[in-house]
Amino acid sequence: MIAEDYIFIEAKVNPLSSTHLLKNTWLVILHAQRVPPHIGILIEGNYNSLTIKGQELEVSTEALLKTIHQRKIKTLFIELIKHPVFSGEYQLRVFQEQVKQFGMVKQNEATCLNPVKLFLEEFYALPLNANELLFELAQRLEANAYIKSVAALNTELTANGFELPTYTKEVLQLRILQERAAFYND
Repeated sequence: MIAEDYIFIEAKVNPLSSTHLLKNTWLVILHAQRVPPHIGILIEGNYNSLTIKGQELEVSTEALLKTIHQRKIKTLFIELIKHPVFSGEYQLRVFQEQVKQFGMVKQNEATCLNPVKLFLEEFYALPLNANELLFELAQRLEANAYIKSVAALNTELTANGFELPTYTKEVLQLRILQERAAFYND
């Protein structure tokens, strides 16, 4: 389902560099124009996320980029400001444990955004908002100046930022149910 409405997030736009992805912390938004998009976190070249099929841990940048290129997935890479205290290695270990708190994406239980929210609460002091959707979280990241830059693959950026689709919690839950139906009898 392609979104009809979008919100704009202002951010410095940079060209994508695979070597740059090996450094720092990135929110990776896959299927960036679909409702809902999928989100995971790439920390120093190690991608992790929660999916319909379960926990996706220890995915290399190379494997992630290969999949994005092969499937022509519209992807945003949002670089977060560097944490002033904790190392990327420590943040990665904590995020992996946060992903492991959830079995898989499941209707009315967990979305791919749940472990990301825990991570942002832990390392960026963003208060947890259980009902917040991805585009709303991105607005809070922008308002708090936590976005350092954005890059994209297979999708266009404006000269000074990016767009994310808007949707409701009901639409999100319906899409999770539909996606799970291909794999599970919930």
